[in-house]
Amino acid sequence: MRHTRRGFMEAGLVGIAAVACGGSEAPAAAPATAATKAPAAAAPTAAPAVQPTVAPTIAPIKATSAGPIWILDHPLQLPVRKALEGRVAEFEKAFPGAKVEYEGVVEPNDNQEKFAILLAAGTMPDASVTHTGFMQQWPHFSDLKPYLAKDTKIKADDFFPTIFKAFDVQVGTGTRQIGIPREVHATVLYYAKNAVSAAGLKEPGKDWTHTEFVDWAMKLSDWKDNPQEAKWAAHNVTALSGASMGLPIFWEFGAEFFSPDGKSCIIDQQPARDAFQYLVDLVSKHHITPSPAELTASGLTGSQQGMFGTGRFRSYASNQNTAPVGTNTVQFDWDLQLLPQVPGKKRATRMAGNAYGVITTGKNKNPDLAWELVKYFVGDDGSTVQMQAGNFMANKKATEKWPETRAPAKNGKVVFEAMDGYARLEHRPKGWDKAMVVINREWTKVLNGEQSIGGMISVAKPEAEAILKTEQER
Repeated sequence: MRHTRRGFMEAGLVGIAAVACGGSEAPAAAPATAATKAPAAAAPTAAPAVQPTVAPTIAPIKATSAGPIWILDHPLQLPVRKALEGRVAEFEKAFPGAKVEYEGVVEPNDNQEKFAILLAAGTMPDASVTHTGFMQQWPHFSDLKPYLAKDTKIKADDFFPTIFKAFDVQVGTGTRQIGIPREVHATVLYYAKNAVSAAGLKEPGKDWTHTEFVDWAMKLSDWKDNPQEAKWAAHNVTALSGASMGLPIFWEFGAEFFSPDGKSCIIDQQPARDAFQYLVDLVSKHHITPSPAELTASGLTGSQQGMFGTGRFRSYASNQNTAPVGTNTVQFDWDLQLLPQVPGKKRATRMAGNAYGVITTGKNKNPDLAWELVKYFVGDDGSTVQMQAGNFMANKKATEKWPETRAPAKNGKVVFEAMDGYARLEHRPKGWDKAMVVINREWTKVLNGEQSIGGMISVAKPEAEAILKTEQER
């Protein structure tokens, strides 16, 4: 595998990077704390140096024609990265003359900044990963529907329908299937089985309620005035974005941030107020989870798995790709469970995922070959290889045995129930990402005890609505 683009990047793009790191169209990140690691976090983007092109007509180019082909990826755990590098080697054997330049991005970054730099330089890869949150990238991906219409080896029915449809997106006046999904994630709760047993509690069942969660968590907490001595029941359960429990709970109360027409911020409605009160009580009344300020003062740093491993958090909410296995293993038994539900309300969990697609202005000028590489990564065989390395794939057939890779978890199959039933994306009117920055900013103040829920609403609602209006008038 070759990484020759890196030399180009280091030699010539220092000045461009400053331009490329302008405003963002990505979704708002959760409040910046050591606890937050949102896969769809906002990152700088560039004003395009190359205008997005219309989705190209499929040219009659032989996929077996030779040439270097360049793919830009996303941070991956080492076992998955090695699995994909193996697929690259197999691809080069299957297509003689095709030389793949596989370029990854190192954690904790994602590919947004690199994508923006390449776009500003006018030097784009032939294929790339994108994400349900990387909306600013989407106009630069080709429409894959013509390929899907004629290809017999990959089809929409092979994938969870919710995530496949998430990449059929609006671009200009039409829609494009910009990618074939690789991973798909729903927010779940990981918990330490030894701590649950020591507290005389039963492990949670998949149908537990939000009030049962409070009773359960209060018996697991050992809160102290000094955050460096406190032990909390749960981590990452109050944020309103990313893979936090807070966002699904907000939805489960029947709340939304924005009206269906995308013109109003509706956090002043009663379902939203009820959800906010429940979540803030987890911090200030029940002391189940730390405020952002308490977490900063706790002395805990690093990954969610690392903080979980210290024993100072008895559970944490996150995507299923953050399970404490492999290099993140902990010294005690753990399991996962669906998030608690609000009885009588529609169940929900946040869905996020990424996908591989073909770039409209790739260097190779051979979109057929780029399509074949995408298939090698996320077709049945490629998805199975990645699943065996630990990923929860969007390919349903490949994911059937995924729970076996999550040992010692026994409840892994509950994720399928969420994915088939109620995993969802945010309601995303134009400007939603910038409006959510305002809401998250004011919500952090509420969690820190710096203002009331009413005070938050009085500030965030008009400011968010002004943003929505400005963005939709552009």
